[in-house]
Amino acid sequence: MADVVSGVASTLLGNLATKSFQEIALACGLKDDVKKFESSLKTIKAYLIDAENKEAKNHSIDEWLKQLREAFDDAGDILDEIEYEAKLNEVVKLYGSVCTKIRRFFSYTSNPLAFRIRMAHKIKDMKQKMDEKIREGRKLGIVEQYVNTPTLEQNLPWRETASSLSSRVCGRLEEKGEIIKSLMTQKSEANSIDVISIVGIGGLGKTTLAQMVYNDTRVKVNFDPLMWVCVSDDFDVKKLIQRIIHAATKRENFVDANFSLEYMISLLNQTLHGKKFLLVLDDVWNENHNKWDELRNHLLEAGGDKGSKIIVTTRSRKVADIMGSNLVMKLEGLPENECWRLFAKCAFEEEKEEEKYPRLKQIGEQIVKKCKGVPLAITTLGFLLRSKCHDENEWRKIRDSEVWNLDQEETDILPSLKLSYNHLPSEVKQCFSYCSCFSKDYEYVAIDLILFWMAHGLLQPTREEEDAEDIGELYIKKLVSTSLLQIEGDSNPYFDFKNLMTFKILKMHDLVHDLARLTMKESSRTRTVMQEGRQEALIEWTSDKFNYLRVLHLTKYMESSSLPDDCFATMKKHLRYLHLQAGNCRNLKKLPDSICKLQNLQSLSLRGFDGLQKLCKNMKNLIYLQYLHLEMEITSLSSMNIGRFQQLKFLYLYNCSKLVSVPSVVGRLTTLKKLGFIFCEKLVNFEDEEEEGKQHVNLNLQVFFIDGLEKLEALPKWLERATKLQYLRIRTTGIKSLPTRLPMTSLEEFYIVACEELSSLPNMDQTHNLQYLKISYCPELYTRYNKNTGPDWPKIAHIPQCEVSSNNLSHNVTNLTTLLLCMHIEDTEDEDDDDEGLESLPVDEEGKKEKKKIIIALSLCNVFA
Repeated sequence: MADVVSGVASTLLGNLATKSFQEIALACGLKDDVKKFESSLKTIKAYLIDAENKEAKNHSIDEWLKQLREAFDDAGDILDEIEYEAKLNEVVKLYGSVCTKIRRFFSYTSNPLAFRIRMAHKIKDMKQKMDEKIREGRKLGIVEQYVNTPTLEQNLPWRETASSLSSRVCGRLEEKGEIIKSLMTQKSEANSIDVISIVGIGGLGKTTLAQMVYNDTRVKVNFDPLMWVCVSDDFDVKKLIQRIIHAATKRENFVDANFSLEYMISLLNQTLHGKKFLLVLDDVWNENHNKWDELRNHLLEAGGDKGSKIIVTTRSRKVADIMGSNLVMKLEGLPENECWRLFAKCAFEEEKEEEKYPRLKQIGEQIVKKCKGVPLAITTLGFLLRSKCHDENEWRKIRDSEVWNLDQEETDILPSLKLSYNHLPSEVKQCFSYCSCFSKDYEYVAIDLILFWMAHGLLQPTREEEDAEDIGELYIKKLVSTSLLQIEGDSNPYFDFKNLMTFKILKMHDLVHDLARLTMKESSRTRTVMQEGRQEALIEWTSDKFNYLRVLHLTKYMESSSLPDDCFATMKKHLRYLHLQAGNCRNLKKLPDSICKLQNLQSLSLRGFDGLQKLCKNMKNLIYLQYLHLEMEITSLSSMNIGRFQQLKFLYLYNCSKLVSVPSVVGRLTTLKKLGFIFCEKLVNFEDEEEEGKQHVNLNLQVFFIDGLEKLEALPKWLERATKLQYLRIRTTGIKSLPTRLPMTSLEEFYIVACEELSSLPNMDQTHNLQYLKISYCPELYTRYNKNTGPDWPKIAHIPQCEVSSNNLSHNVTNLTTLLLCMHIEDTEDEDDDDEGLESLPVDEEGKKEKKKIIIALSLCNVFA
């Protein structure tokens, strides 16, 4: 527990050291009090280094650590209160009326002098608590220890991509062949679906083996559709049917969870009728025979008795028996030679590199034997040792660690995972532990995970030029490099930049999630509410337990038809992350005014609010907002005073179908780093600068992407001042020309897709950093820049990865759309009534327009291209 408490101490010290808090402390007259408290905190942190070594042998230290954790939580809340009051004063100074200013001056809670005295007393009390804990620690035999921790950059090997990770699969070819042979064998019984179960302890590679089978060409030829569903602990038949339909249609929001079970079953029948499908149910724990019988019967009813098969991965033999498996593949550990091959691929960067280090090879072979043939153990330790830069002493420490000697049950956390965790820097340990706040099999989007960590104060820049998001990306790369997180791909096709971490999807192995949960020592106060599905109706918005809430993340389906006016009032001092997804609140006309009191709010995400046309008039009070994601019917960004958000770093508008123009003030947001507009179909223009003098202000914009803006004919002129632009994507627009002075010197990736009117590129002479250029479905550009006959090909030939593809956009989209519709008609066609095919197609809840169907078809064209 000492490492967890030490992480909390590091977070507090990081908060105190930030330039913004130093300025607040100075303005509030608390600088000296804060400095004394900081000194005590540093001493405590030195004691925690020794406590980590001694806590296993002295249980009194564990109790001391628990009390210290509570004291740290109190201190964090006091710092939040100071920060909140300072920010509120700033808002009142900017926008408050004379009456408001007078009332606050004579208020005991907000008068500057009264507030300073009150906070000074609280800080002194906290310092006394810290000093008392230091004295208690000494009595327990704990002494101060100081160590020089190397910076994370020194330890971090650069990124491991998803493709390179997949190439490290070793062995299991015999098991794969046996499963494929069983899949190709005809059904053993009528009125049944053959089930193949892969059984083994955690980390043996059950999921990897299933993926090897799933992606085999022979399997893809013999089964259609192929469906992959992660099950885990929740074997809810209705939810599983929903996921199966999503997997079959490849459309995540095709089925609303509020649909009745009967309707979902009818959709399942339409989707799978007459199909020979393969369904993979990954990580099944259900031992209830009735639940499995119910799901199997629905699959049979849908027509799954025509050679369809199911593959199940599970840790339990009982699960395999309950599901009536035709073949049970019980996985054992990898053979010794395959273990070494896998380890060498992970621990060394180059093939056969281990031959250059015979002593390391000898130590490595001894470590591999301790892993007992478990691929997950071998992989995590291999990556850990790769980061040690061939340091023989570090390799010996891993081999000789006492962790290997702990009593080990089959269901325990693997010693190798504990070792990987132990070798993480303390600041990364905390971030890793907080991943357990999400459910197992959760698909983290990198930017959301980073904002979540930010909300809990885990990403504190130590230098003025550092950015919290950059630190978060560095931590993610560290966790990926040690296989504690895995990159699964991009969150959607609009964000498929090669080297941009922001939109990558990350997953965590269930055993690794168990480790994160084990190391997560939660506060006694509620800091996080993460709810999915339809549980939101149970929220008591004004409950006292929300007083210290920092993260409120409600996804999928909010049951209430409206939100109480004061629902955010109790959260105003501490809430930093607010994510709301509409569901049944889809027609909400107005947000509660109390949202404007969230002075500490850093990120706001409002998704799926079709009836919401404007935000509260006092949204300008959220002057410290850094991330804004809107999916609503907003008509104007000016109405929400977008120019007031002087801390805004990320602005993303999706499906804002009534937005007509973007005000020029967006081009004066110098803190903005990422900007995107997708499916804002009425967007016509970006307004030009109103004042000539403003054009000399350089922007910090790094990422700009637009898609589905068919009426947009030109990019904003202020983009010429985005001299740090690195990633640019322009897709499905009416743009006819690009800015003549578009900054290209920093650009690393440039994508132009489906811009039929665009006829030329800007000057490509300065593209020294450009690594990727992709042009597709742009006939004018293809004519000029294609490799074979394009007269201007030499202008882009120097770019390392350059792709200019032809294809007639209208012809391809029309053909593919027709093909998709014909496939749907064929799937839903009734033998007795051939005319019901189109009418029986399920209607998407969002009522997608025909234009968007064509854009989706275009996305598929791009994939197939």
